[in-house]
Amino acid sequence: MATFRHPLTIFSEAAKPRAQIWRTLLGIVMALAMVIALSLLMRIGVDTILFGQPQESGRALLRSALREAASPSSTLSFLLYLATFAGFWPALWVTLRVVHKRSGATLWGPEGRINWRHFRIGLAISLALGAAAWMPFVYASGPEAFALRGMGAWLPILAVGLPLIFVQTAAEELLFRGYMLQQFAARTWSILGWSVLPSMMFAAFHPSVDEPLGLNWFSFVFGLIMAAVTSRTANLGAAVGLHFGHNIINVLLIAPMSLGMNAALISLPADLDIRGPKFVYIAVMFIGALIYMGRTDLKFLMAWREDPSRKGQSPIKLVVPLSEKFIKARRRRLAKGGA
Repeated sequence: MATFRHPLTIFSEAAKPRAQIWRTLLGIVMALAMVIALSLLMRIGVDTILFGQPQESGRALLRSALREAASPSSTLSFLLYLATFAGFWPALWVTLRVVHKRSGATLWGPEGRINWRHFRIGLAISLALGAAAWMPFVYASGPEAFALRGMGAWLPILAVGLPLIFVQTAAEELLFRGYMLQQFAARTWSILGWSVLPSMMFAAFHPSVDEPLGLNWFSFVFGLIMAAVTSRTANLGAAVGLHFGHNIINVLLIAPMSLGMNAALISLPADLDIRGPKFVYIAVMFIGALIYMGRTDLKFLMAWREDPSRKGQSPIKLVVPLSEKFIKARRRRLAKGGA
């Protein structure tokens, strides 16, 4: 038996025993329902602390919470919105244990924990690339084109915002590149399953009415990049680092004035076209992800060729996670002379 296995196969190994579609759909619904419930409890708790009692109840509270999530009305409401992502962690842990009979720690990867070295590398790349994309744009726009928040007002926001953004980015990666990617990759190695589908759901999670088909195309491509990195590192560390760095740049350092969530040091006018730096960032990241995927797959194939135990096997057999039922059915068809 060959000793070399593709990172995607390794990453999705824990999901294989219970990767049925109905389990995955149930898990997604169950996790999101728990997140909504925990978010409402948090909202009630905050209202009780600030005002002595909840300001709204029932459906009104739910509508208000969803409205604030879609368009925060202030920096405080935005920070509270980030805090609700803490609910994803216990929701996913419970879902994994109840529906899939496995530990929530397996979402990070086969080691059962985040790879902090990958995290630091991803964070450094994202911060450096974000700075390279935005600095020429800010310089060309001139100081009259943006407003600079005072450091005395911004530093407390930074101190609170950094850990909350880590919670938010890690929660999204655990759901979309941890849970969904693992579950879909355990069934098929098609890129449509483990990459495109979770990325479409990720884009739907970040709606944009101003873009074609109402799809946030930046988020979709960003999801593809995160899936590519995760599938070739077999750990969420690099994806969390890249995502964390991106949100630090685009939430805490520079953002349009029109956003109620504006917590940034540099605020840009609402009518300023910022597609340039965003395109540079996502294009370089996408090209880098493709190169990294190709390099990793080439190393895998070279290692497979040098393995004396391969005995003429195709490397795809070491990559595609086929079920025993599928393999037996395929052998029966071949024995009967079928294709």
